[in-house]
Amino acid sequence: MTLYDEMNYRKTAEKLNMTQPGVTQHIQYLEKYYGVKLFAYNGRHLSKTANAEILKKHIDSIRAVENEIASEFTHNNSISLKIGATKTIGEFVIVPEICRFLSNSNHNLELHIDNTDILLSMLEASKIDFAIIEGVFDKSHYKYHLMKTERFVGICSKEHPFANKTVKISDIFTKDLILRELGSGTRKIFEQALNDIGFSISCFKSCSSISNFTVICNAVSNNGAITFGYEPVATSHNNLACFEIEDIHLSGEFNFVYCNEEIAREKIKLFYM
Repeated sequence: MTLYDEMNYRKTAEKLNMTQPGVTQHIQYLEKYYGVKLFAYNGRHLSKTANAEILKKHIDSIRAVENEIASEFTHNNSISLKIGATKTIGEFVIVPEICRFLSNSNHNLELHIDNTDILLSMLEASKIDFAIIEGVFDKSHYKYHLMKTERFVGICSKEHPFANKTVKISDIFTKDLILRELGSGTRKIFEQALNDIGFSISCFKSCSSISNFTVICNAVSNNGAITFGYEPVATSHNNLACFEIEDIHLSGEFNFVYCNEEIAREKIKLFYM
């Protein structure tokens, strides 16, 4: 796993306080044991094979089991959950579930709200039991099941000329755009939708990035800027409205994502009933 992360035999040996030949021998043993090639050189460039990705996925699942064992030893009769949620979901969607779960004095919750890339890294490292992720992620690398689908819309102030209307694609480029940071699910969905019809973020009059949706909503509600996100973001603010773009109708998935299905599904049932 260290070699998988470092992609360098020398750095792996240094990190594990081993010799470089020792690392090579361990990898060769694994390859012989499973009868597959895990890493390969293309010239001087080390790359992972498809088999390395398969083994990585199984190791992540095993780590989740080990983490569950350790958790059972430390938490007596209490029930503790470690959950990750992308920002739209964490701030605007699962608040009722959080309140219900914590209404039981025997329940403990550790909630991490962050962007998709960071949450997936935490999931692989067994720092969270499961993640609830909006939009796009690599489904070949993780186990998952659907929580719900939501409309993906334009968002503006209620006084904005776009409010509750359907506008032309050319109209939106005359406005100031505010988006979430790189790596966020909502930004990926919007950028992909633009790319599919031959446009990009650079077509807008201006584009600002803010990592907090509450700040984005406050900024949009107080000036002529627009943003794009899931409908619950707009409906959670009294002074915001939705708009749509002609011939572009987007929706996104909210998925439960995990490494070990047996463990995660039981924990998800505790949280989301």
